[in-house]
Amino acid sequence: MASTSGISASTNFDIDSIVSSLMAVEQKPLTLLSQQKTSYQSKISAYATLQSSLSSFQTALANLSTSSKFNVQSATSGDSAVFTATSSGSATVSNYAIKVGQLAQSHKVATSNFSNTSAAVGTGTITIALGTYDEATNTFTANPDKAAKSVTISASNNSLAGIRDAINAGDMGVTATIVNDGQSGGGRLVLTSKESGEVNSIKVSIADADGDNTDSDGLSRLAYDPAAASGAGKNLVELQEARNAKLNIDGIDVESASNVVTGVLSGITLNLFKASPDTAVSLNVTKNVTAIKDSVTAFVNAFNAVNTTLRNLTKFDDSTTTAADRKNGALLGDATARSISSQIKMALTKSVGGTDNFSSLSQIGVAIQRDGSLALDSSKLEKAIETNLDDVAKLFAAVGSASDVETRFVTQGSKTQPGNYAINITQAATRGALTGSAAPDLNIVAGVNDTLAVKINGSSYNLTLAAGSYASVDELAQQLRTQLANAKSSAEVAVEGGMLKIISPEYGSGSTVEVTGGTAASSLFGSDPVSVEGLDVAGTINGAEATGKGQVLTSTAVGNPAEGLVVSVRGTATGDRGSISLSLGYAAQLNELVKGFVSDTGLLASRTDGLQDSIKRVTKQEEAIQVRLAAVEARYRAQFVALDVLMTQMQTTQSYLTQQLAAISANS
Repeated sequence: MASTSGISASTNFDIDSIVSSLMAVEQKPLTLLSQQKTSYQSKISAYATLQSSLSSFQTALANLSTSSKFNVQSATSGDSAVFTATSSGSATVSNYAIKVGQLAQSHKVATSNFSNTSAAVGTGTITIALGTYDEATNTFTANPDKAAKSVTISASNNSLAGIRDAINAGDMGVTATIVNDGQSGGGRLVLTSKESGEVNSIKVSIADADGDNTDSDGLSRLAYDPAAASGAGKNLVELQEARNAKLNIDGIDVESASNVVTGVLSGITLNLFKASPDTAVSLNVTKNVTAIKDSVTAFVNAFNAVNTTLRNLTKFDDSTTTAADRKNGALLGDATARSISSQIKMALTKSVGGTDNFSSLSQIGVAIQRDGSLALDSSKLEKAIETNLDDVAKLFAAVGSASDVETRFVTQGSKTQPGNYAINITQAATRGALTGSAAPDLNIVAGVNDTLAVKINGSSYNLTLAAGSYASVDELAQQLRTQLANAKSSAEVAVEGGMLKIISPEYGSGSTVEVTGGTAASSLFGSDPVSVEGLDVAGTINGAEATGKGQVLTSTAVGNPAEGLVVSVRGTATGDRGSISLSLGYAAQLNELVKGFVSDTGLLASRTDGLQDSIKRVTKQEEAIQVRLAAVEARYRAQFVALDVLMTQMQTTQSYLTQQLAAISANS
């Protein structure tokens, strides 16, 4: 049987060599497909490199695309050991002289020594209230923002250590610790208010199981009424009085319950560390030119990185005339890369309106070079920031200004054009509310009518009101307000026509208030309280349709220049609400442009998906050709094997004939 490969022993016929030569020709389409796939993969890799560079550019753009990014200020203390300061960016640029008369401190009281912290102290109820003690009038006034809290002491937790743990677990506005004072090996229970300031002085009331709530025996050893007599309700020792921080700012005396002082100087937070009553320490609030320069520098550097990436990916190698030796960029001649490059350059070179002093980047020291890169003149930029910060912000950011004091620019969309857009309101946003149907019962009894379950904007709150006879509906409203605040709700409580009213903190159709249960439900709100759902703002922007959600109105009119503009409209007035003047700086426009390149549905993602599909198609073509080539090779081998067999037979016949002819010749 003839061999299907190798060199025939009889014919010296090299089947492998012949088939390999023929298959090399047959495989040329496969080679072309492989080259095509490699080209696609190179482009995908190049697009990934470009996307990474553009994403870094977008990060730099984000730091300049909104006007708030330019509200950068430095608040510098002349002595950081006395105080430090931070600015929100909205403070007035100025210089202040500040004296710190005293620091705020927390109230601290302690028991006498207990010889054994594990021994029983007594049982009953401990109630801790925080408030202000006035020594001149010897009165204690409860802090209206902090409800008194109680904890029950039973036989299971009536040791000094147990009482400490019960107070700490009860979140009562104080921290309880046991301090070993070295006497008799026991310790003293120390109570420290968690927050500093005179409004957070401690008062401890005891309901002692032995019937005497103020003596120095049993649980009443822990009683502390600052207005009572020592040993008769004032049984703890004051270790540290509650104090407010006291400051003098440019000759004006100021007090704060905390050493973190806010609201005194608009936009400034002071952190107090040490008293300096006789020495004024300076506070300088200035523009943080360096931070703004750093953001612009980062923008220039990130753009130059994109420019370099695009140049490298689209370059033509003219160092050689041999096409095979050229090291061209992977995206040479690529329409997508060319489009991205031209759109970015077009955005950078066109003038920007909306500013009084600048219309191009070159006017603030950012100039385009011959190679397409940007160069920064730091001194020119610094001068522009120092003299015209608002216009520098408009040159980069999206800046919207409203003519109506209760209308505010929020943001713009990718299709929003700069311009002046009228706002007209047909429905002002409202908040959901619940109003009682009858005047409330001012007598709240523990276990009878002291609990209330409410649902506000879908969140449930379970409240327990302090028992007592309230002097007025306003006083009861304050108690309800306090309990809502303690439950971490920002809902408001008002009195309307002698009835209680809970108002949602949010605006819009999702704003609701409802009473869902509790023993105080009918006592506070009557049998048929009225619940009203909030309404979304409604109106038009630039004379076209807009969609409201809460107090936010968004232009949704396709093709309108204001499409995508978002504004916030407060107040109750309807009709003409002025206009929004919008300017879009370079960073704002480029940010939207680059977002369209790098997003999950953007230009690069679409192009990459297309190439991936092409690779899949080529792979299928390769697989089909591989199958066909296997069949072709098998056919070639079969044909040449048959030829080899035939030639072998012919050689045998030739040999036979030769022998026969030779024999005939020899016999003739």
